Amino acid sequence: MACKVKTNRHGLLALRIFWDGISSWEGTHLKDTAENRELVEAKALLISKEMKEGAFDYLEHFPDGNKAYLFRQEETKSLTTHTVKSFFNTWIKKQGSRVRPHRVKEYESHFNRHILKAKVGKSLFGKIHLAGLAIKDLKTLQDGLKEKDLKATSVNAVVHSSLRALIRDARGEGLIPQILYDRDLFKPLSLTDVKSSIDPYTPEERESILERFRKHRPHYYAFVYWQCWTGARPSESIALRYEDLDLRYSTAKIHRSRVQGHEAGTKTLRSNREIHLHANLVEVLKKHIPLHVNPEDYVFTTPQGTPIDEENFYRREWLPLLRRAPLIRPRPFYNTRHSYSSFLITIGAKPAFVSSQTGDSIRTLEKHYAKYIPEADGGREFVERTILNSETWVKPEEKEKLTANASAYPQMKKPLINQGLKSGAGDGGRTHDLMLGKHTL
Repeated sequence: MACKVKTNRHGLLALRIFWDGISSWEGTHLKDTAENRELVEAKALLISKEMKEGAFDYLEHFPDGNKAYLFRQEETKSLTTHTVKSFFNTWIKKQGSRVRPHRVKEYESHFNRHILKAKVGKSLFGKIHLAGLAIKDLKTLQDGLKEKDLKATSVNAVVHSSLRALIRDARGEGLIPQILYDRDLFKPLSLTDVKSSIDPYTPEERESILERFRKHRPHYYAFVYWQCWTGARPSESIALRYEDLDLRYSTAKIHRSRVQGHEAGTKTLRSNREIHLHANLVEVLKKHIPLHVNPEDYVFTTPQGTPIDEENFYRREWLPLLRRAPLIRPRPFYNTRHSYSSFLITIGAKPAFVSSQTGDSIRTLEKHYAKYIPEADGGREFVERTILNSETWVKPEEKEKLTANASAYPQMKKPLINQGLKSGAGDGGRTHDLMLGKHTL
């Protein structure tokens, strides 16, 4: 517990408080001069002394401070008669115009399954009055979900995404006076129990899958082939139209996505991109595209000519085919995107090119695909060899018995630098000279 004098980013003196599990910045509006600093340091010394003696009163020193809402009497509880459940019933109806349909379904699932019926003391969370919600109620909800053996990602999605969205809007309407998601007092669960979702299909599995679709489900062969050789999100591939393709220049524009029957823009602004189509993919698309097409028609459809639904395709086409394939462990259809990225990185394609193809930032690629970067593990053989050789070196205690002959000790050599491919991503992030797959149609 202490109070220290700091200078904020505006060059003004501020008090940094650490007390009873709370940390806070409290401004002074005083410039950082010798005279002002002396005054503020005197106040900081007084506050630190009160904290040590257990006599510190936050509101006395900072009646309008950043954490004042934590210490005021809850005289505003009569602001509304809305309970969490009653407000949710009106709130959820407005979300259709604010977020995508799949997000609305996620909200409904989280509230109906995990939030409204959760026990908080002797009451249900859904029956708590909005103005009476406290941080301890959110902690109780979070702890209860954790005890149900939900993974940290699921608990955070419920409490720190869906519920937080409702509370944010309720506070915006003046129905909740206090800040409930104070980062000093209430934090998401750490993701120590989460396994990496990057589980790509190997090149051998990819070839086997493509061959099986070519033989047994030829209508979807081009769709799966596209997915394996572009790294596009399935929602982006499903929304692709003929007007987005330019096979003459081997390019395609990605600027739409289709989720649960609803078409909208891509996931992020970065996701709007023009990708390069590899030569093998161009040949497959040429055979897939009819002679006469409507530019606004979808490139990939069901046999009935309707847009593909990702969930139905996964359940009715992808899983049944993979379950009949020996030596292939079924993973989500989305993982074909990981297969493309990891393959390019493994063969030495530049991260900038992979980023331009997939819409992922270079930072994201390095975070999730670092183990596939050749340079990241280029010195492993050298390290292992040196460890083995070190066992034959002269032990330190015997060093004094030896002469000063430097040749008695092995000379370390730097490991060779991995030079990557001789023909990598090419100019401008293209792979004109790199044939990324060989397939017989």
